[in-house]
Amino acid sequence: MADMTVAGAPARADGPRILYDIVAIGGAFAGKTITTGVSISEVQSWPAVPPHWIHLPMEVQFTQTNMDDTDCAPGYKRHSRDYSYTDTSIHPARAWLSHVRGFISIAIAEAA
Repeated sequence: MADMTVAGAPARADGPRILYDIVAIGGAFAGKTITTGVSISEVQSWPAVPPHWIHLPMEVQFTQTNMDDTDCAPGYKRHSRDYSYTDTSIHPARAWLSHVRGFISIAIAEAA
């Protein structure tokens, strides 16, 4: 949580998950603040073993993704996303936030 806060996304514990707010940089949600999260159990070995699942509100939808609701807050789903922290010149939390923003940028607009 301290790393996320230093990286500009203050994090807070919420039951079995850590939540933080980001501003979407592109796509259907560009410019909107989105509360996202990660399971606490997935960050026990941070940053050596990065998390795999991204928790997002259900209105953030994708053409194709593997999702479930394990450890999710009400109204959220978690999405399976491969992620490897290989560029150690970037702070781990900043790299993770870039990964999450990139994923959100391919979200689709909800059907009317």
